[in-house]
Amino acid sequence: MGRALSHRRRSGRRAHYDDVVTMRAWLTAFVVALSVLVGAPTPAATASDGSLSVQIDGLTPSRLSADATIRMSGIIRNTGSTPWKAVQAYLVIPRGPFESRAQIETAIEDGQSYTGERVVDAGTFAEVGDLAPGAFRRFQVTVPVSRLGLAGAGGVYPVGVQILATDDEGQRSNDAVARATTFLPWVSDPDTAIPAGVVWPFTPTWGPGGRDLEKIAVSAESGQLRRYLDAAAATPREGRTIMLDPSLLDQLRLLTDPDRLPEGVRVPEARADAVTTWLADLRRLALDSTTWVVSYARPDELALNRYPENAEELWERVDDATSQALADHALTGARASWPTIAGTTLSMLEDIRGRGEGPTLVSRQSVPDWEPRLGSVVSLDTVNGPLPLLVNGALPDIPGAETAVTLRQRILTDAALAALSRDGDSGSRADALTVVDPSWDPGADGGEVVARAVTTRGSGGLTRPTTATALVRSAPLTYTGDVPEQVDTTSLSATDLDRIATLSRTLDRLDEVVVDADRAAHHRAVAGLLSVRWRPDTAMLDRAVANELASVESVLGDIAIDSPSTITLSSSRGGFPLTISNDTKEPVRVGLDLAADNPSLELDDIAPVEIDAGERHTFTVEVDLEEQTSSTVTARLATESGATFGEPAVFNIRSSNVGLIVWVTMGAAGLLVVLTWARRFRTRRRRRGRAPVADARFEDHDE
Repeated sequence: MGRALSHRRRSGRRAHYDDVVTMRAWLTAFVVALSVLVGAPTPAATASDGSLSVQIDGLTPSRLSADATIRMSGIIRNTGSTPWKAVQAYLVIPRGPFESRAQIETAIEDGQSYTGERVVDAGTFAEVGDLAPGAFRRFQVTVPVSRLGLAGAGGVYPVGVQILATDDEGQRSNDAVARATTFLPWVSDPDTAIPAGVVWPFTPTWGPGGRDLEKIAVSAESGQLRRYLDAAAATPREGRTIMLDPSLLDQLRLLTDPDRLPEGVRVPEARADAVTTWLADLRRLALDSTTWVVSYARPDELALNRYPENAEELWERVDDATSQALADHALTGARASWPTIAGTTLSMLEDIRGRGEGPTLVSRQSVPDWEPRLGSVVSLDTVNGPLPLLVNGALPDIPGAETAVTLRQRILTDAALAALSRDGDSGSRADALTVVDPSWDPGADGGEVVARAVTTRGSGGLTRPTTATALVRSAPLTYTGDVPEQVDTTSLSATDLDRIATLSRTLDRLDEVVVDADRAAHHRAVAGLLSVRWRPDTAMLDRAVANELASVESVLGDIAIDSPSTITLSSSRGGFPLTISNDTKEPVRVGLDLAADNPSLELDDIAPVEIDAGERHTFTVEVDLEEQTSSTVTARLATESGATFGEPAVFNIRSSNVGLIVWVTMGAAGLLVVLTWARRFRTRRRRRGRAPVADARFEDHDE
């Protein structure tokens, strides 16, 4: 009862940004709040933001100690259209650490003004110089810990860089015009190393509909996709979990076949070969890793739960698409679910559990009462049984672009906070499992940097590698808190699902009719249309569904019945021809469903036969009208299962019951003609026989 009340109490909370492609953007709302930890700018300074950006790509040490020297480096870019002069970079760090994740999150939620101190001593900041529009320069700041007056070990220190500069009007504010932040843990080595690992999701991070194919090929050859895959491969096997959407493999494989590319898209042969190599490398990585397989194209599970009328048949399509894609690419993996960040409800999780026991990746927003002490994997009791949940409990995003260095520091920070949690709570299961944004670019050597955070040696004894599956198998604690019963997230609509279901059923007809139908391609086509990536552009989805449906109906429309409008039988019983023409490019197997408007007239259906492409086949239909003189008959094309399709042929069958009389009458008339001619013939013969006698008499008389 308490839990149900909790559902209703919290259901009105405002949803965060709901991801469709990536996982990182939902935390954007936290960015400004977290900036108070490192010196939040005034509104006047904020107006300048965006023209200068800064990122941290170098930081030593990765863990603080009393005798350490902090060395931070990175890149400052002028992304605006005006120059900046006298650019300077300053280290920012507070004197005291955060001792728990709750302290950081409370500071963000309450908006507390906790400002780190800008280190301004001579020699501790970097003079970068002037930056023209589009230019960038590197910076490095070096500050010994001994000069900072820090409180010492026992927590995590936010540490960052602030950029001061003079604008093109000669104005220089003491407020930072750009900033980036990360964390430095300062804790003692735990008695037992903290389980740490990285979950690498592989899913399309671009829009649906085959856009930007050439850019995707470049990315796989030498861009983000290539570097992301290399970084995942650099993670130790014992600390690596791959979360794979099989539709990614299909979309990349399309780029390797020039015959399948859309008109106007060109992928050079060398680049296509690079894509082939990328696919082979991903397959090799998946087979050598703990791999979770999510449903093909990440279907909109929220929509399918909200509007269940067509859910069962559509889920069958998705499941078939997933299984066949894995078979085509010779891959295996445990099945898992991955709803969107703000699109998870209790009812949906119960549906997921009803379809299987696989784990589900959820956000903090979906389990708002989750605490890090429970561990990254918890068990949720549903009406269909326990469901393992992998909670993406990463700290909120912070100012500055994510780099390999900042990701490494996030993992170590989670591990440090987990160590503090376990020290103070014997029942704590806190860990440092981190889920990566699939659109993230780790850079050329980012994988090696991140890998150090999950190994005992690389972390200095703080962590040990683990996988998501290992945590699932470790008897996770039960989550008894709130799960939203409703969310405000916009999903695909009931109308969208109805149209996709109509397409699915039409494809069923085509699959039954075409002898060598590409059922696998049809499963994938329907599953792809259910993807959450269509949410931002449902008008485009409508066009895609309509075009696909029109294409399928056009093929089915090329199979037709040829028949006259009226068929006349010579008697009440007889046969008549009906012809099916196959104007498609494939052999088809089709029969006829026959029905009369008169219920007393029974017609046998015609069993399906195979008809080659471009050929015709004529059937002979036997009918017995008995006492009826006519009947309207409807003939429909039929599949092996008895399903009908296409335009019906409607015609009238007539029978003449006076047929015998007609033949008798015609016979009698013929006989009468014969008798008449015979009578005339005999009459003429008699007349000819009398004539010589008369002549003889006349001659005798003359004599």
